[in-house]
Formats: sequence, C-alpha cells, structure tokens
Amino acid sequence: MNRWQKIAWYNLAVITVTLILTGIVIGILTIVAGMPKALCGLGFLGFFGFMGLSPLIFRNKDEKVEFDERDRLINMRAVLGAYSLFWLIFTAACMVPWFIIGPSGSIPVNVLPMMLMAIAMILTLIHSVLILFQYGRKEKNHE
Repeated sequence: MNRWQKIAWYNLAVITVTLILTGIVIGILTIVAGMPKALCGLGFLGFFGFMGLSPLIFRNKDEKVEFDERDRLINMRAVLGAYSLFWLIFTAACMVPWFIIGPSGSIPVNVLPMMLMAIAMILTLIHSVLILFQYGRKEKNHE
C-alpha cells in the first residue's frame, strides 16, 4: 500500500470518528448547553484537527520515489471528480434552504459553518474513495 492509499484510509477513518463524536457531542451538549456551544470544539476535536496531521504521519521516510505518473494521474482524476461534485453539493446546499424557507425567510447564522464543515467532509470523503477505487484491491507492485 503506497502513501496516498494510506492517507485515503486515514481520511476515511477520521471522517467516521468525527461523525460519531459529533453525534455524541450534539446529543449530550445540546441538552446541557445548547447547539452553538455543542459545535464549538468539533473543528479541533475531529475533522480539521486530525486531517492536517496526515502529511506528517505518512511522510516519506526513505529517499525513494514518492509517486510516479500513474499515482499523479490517479490523484488528478480524484481531485477532478471531487471538484465536479463540489459544485453539485454547493448548489444544493445553497438552494435547499431557499426552497424550504422561501425567498422572504431567513436562516440562522449557525447553519453556514455547519454547511461548510459538511461540504469539506463530503469532498474529502469523495476524494479518498475515488483514490481507493482507482487503485483497486491490488497493490501498485502487483499489477
């Protein structure tokens, strides 16, 4: 398993743990402190905090080649797929509240950071799944 596959699996694990912790924290702290305080520390606790550690954890310790043309092509296709789906998700995130509330209504400001975090998680999830899907079940050396 190469570095990019390890990072993709790590991203999927961080997203899963973040969703579980978010559910637990929202379930407990919403009752005690209210929703804005419940969402206060999730950026450091889960997704954004641990996601930044992946280049440090999976850095290239040897002096061997980190990735070749095939790895670069796989990453570019995954980025293109995530970028293409970003516009669909972003458009839906902007238009769904408008359809639900209507043109004369308003939404709470607390919804906007939650939408941003959800879109970032979805894009990272799509990018990681596309990387793992393109590599398939075999390792790079066994093709």
